[in-house]
Amino acid sequence: MEPFWVKNTASSSIVVVGWHRLSYEFSDGSLNLEELKTQIRKVHAKVGNTKIDGTYIIFGAGAIQLLHAAVHALSAHDSVSTAKFITSTPYYPGDTSKWKKDAEDSSFIELVTSPNNPDGELRKAVLQGSNAKTIHDLAYYWPHFTPVPSPADEDLMIFTLSKLTGHAGSRFG
Repeated sequence: MEPFWVKNTASSSIVVVGWHRLSYEFSDGSLNLEELKTQIRKVHAKVGNTKIDGTYIIFGAGAIQLLHAAVHALSAHDSVSTAKFITSTPYYPGDTSKWKKDAEDSSFIELVTSPNNPDGELRKAVLQGSNAKTIHDLAYYWPHFTPVPSPADEDLMIFTLSKLTGHAGSRFG
């Protein structure tokens, strides 16, 4: 991690005025999320880990809450069949590749962790096809954890503040 921070010492900080962290809501009831979105976009632009133009930002009480919301959103609600939720080893138990042949006939939601925890491998989705949907867990896709060869540009990406800042108890995704 040190080479990244040595190279970027002069431009590695972003200052957010303190009142932006007090609440998500102003005293008049209006939301303070637009400024928060602006600051999040600045952070991603600075480190270059994801494309931010033309994207939506959705907040949650941690990445797990966002993962649950994503699975719910990607699940077919008008179908009698259910989607299979699959992931790959070593962190999650399972072998996604064994489902490749079924990806056209059944619905799948694949969770891709990249870099993978605990081995750090940069991963891509295994399943392809119209019935395969993908959630990209990019919690560790920051230059202080892994080399960032190119900005991520996936349809659904989950980041978390706790990994970026080292505040594991922050529960903000």
